[in-house]
Amino acid sequence: MAAKPKANLHALPELKNTSDDSIALYLKSKGWKQNHTLTDVRLVLGFSAVIIAGGTFYYDYTLGFDKTKVMTLYAVIAYFVANIILTWWIWGMESGKVYVGSKDGVTITISSHTEKHSPIYHLKIVSRSPGQRPTTTEVESPFTSWFDTQGFLVEKPFMTFISNSIPSMAATTPEGQHLKSKPKPKSTKKA
Repeated sequence: MAAKPKANLHALPELKNTSDDSIALYLKSKGWKQNHTLTDVRLVLGFSAVIIAGGTFYYDYTLGFDKTKVMTLYAVIAYFVANIILTWWIWGMESGKVYVGSKDGVTITISSHTEKHSPIYHLKIVSRSPGQRPTTTEVESPFTSWFDTQGFLVEKPFMTFISNSIPSMAATTPEGQHLKSKPKPKSTKKA
């Protein structure tokens, strides 16, 4: 990771977002390839809604409302539908996922969350290896484990936490044997 990210220590969303962004940077440095499909679909849906709104404004401005009434009705319906799909995508498909990537045939999906008024960072890692069932690992650690008193992210403890949380990395890296929260793997069974 290049520059030291900084966050406001009194803002949980900022601590979470800074930590989330650092996951992708760290895993990229370890050779993981990130899959951007979730973000790409969100961008396409968002830009589609903006293009619909901008096009409607342009035609209304140049031709007048009376000539564009019917087109405006269809544009409003299309904008409404695009935003419903976008909302469904963010809440249903992404649902807290901050990283999807793969390395050496292993695919991981990392979701994160915090609870209100609790400075604990919760990660859920779903790991899929070829020919095996997906495994789910849930870990948590306080933000104070990797943010210093000025709000700068300290790389080593954060990288240790992430390395020990991902099963395929924990098996190959000796760092962080002193980590307080040990990952608890859970097998998920798909019906």
